[in-house]
Amino acid sequence: MSTTHHQTATTAAPAQLGIGARFSLHPHCDDFVRVILDALEEAAAGGRTDGLVLQTDEVSTYVGALEAPAEQRLTDYLAGVVAAASRHSGGGHVVAHVLLSRGCPGERTCDLTVTGLPSPEPVVVEPTGVPAVAQWSLYPLLDGGPDGGDHMVPIEAAIAAAQKRGTADGAAHYATRLTGEVAEVLATAVDAWAAVGAHVPHVVSHLTVSVGSPSLRADR
Repeated sequence: MSTTHHQTATTAAPAQLGIGARFSLHPHCDDFVRVILDALEEAAAGGRTDGLVLQTDEVSTYVGALEAPAEQRLTDYLAGVVAAASRHSGGGHVVAHVLLSRGCPGERTCDLTVTGLPSPEPVVVEPTGVPAVAQWSLYPLLDGGPDGGDHMVPIEAAIAAAQKRGTADGAAHYATRLTGEVAEVLATAVDAWAAVGAHVPHVVSHLTVSVGSPSLRADR
C-alpha cells in the first residue's frame, strides 16, 4: 500500500474546503497600472491560471483553487505574477500582500460538513531568479484539536521547518522574516499552511513579499 499523501475518494476536494488566496500587487513606479496588467497577462498566458478562478475588485484579487493540487496551482500563480511584475518594472520595487485561507466558515463555497482533510505533497516551483524578502504569519484557528487548542504548537513546528529549509531569517514583530528566491519564499509559507491544514480545518496565513526594495539595496 502506498504511503504517499495524494487526493483520494474520501478526501475533501479543494472547492469543498474553500482553498484559495487573496492578493494585491503594488509596483512602486509611475506606470504601475501597465506593470500590474502585464504581469497578470503573462501569468495567464503561461497557463498558470488553469484550475483557478480569479475575481478582481478595487481592493484585491481572489484566487480560488477548484482542482488538486490546489497548493501547487496557487504557488505557481503567485510566484509567476510577482516575478513578472519585477521584470515588467525593470527590477524595481514591487510589494505583494498575500492572504492564504482554507476551511473558512465565511467562504461562500466552503462545505463545513466535509471530512478527510487533504495532506498534499510539498509544492515544487520552478525558480524565478528574483530574490525576495517577506514577513510571514500563520494562524491555525483551533477549537480543541489534537494539541488541546494550543495554536503555538503548529506555528512553532512551521517556523522550525522554515529554518531547516533555510528561508527563515529571524523573528520580526508579529511575524517571521523569510528570505530567498521568491518562489521558494512562497513555497515555504504554502507548505506550512497546507501541513497545518491536514489537521486543522480552518487555517490562515499572511505574507507581505517585497522584491527590489531600495532598503535591501542600501544594505549591500
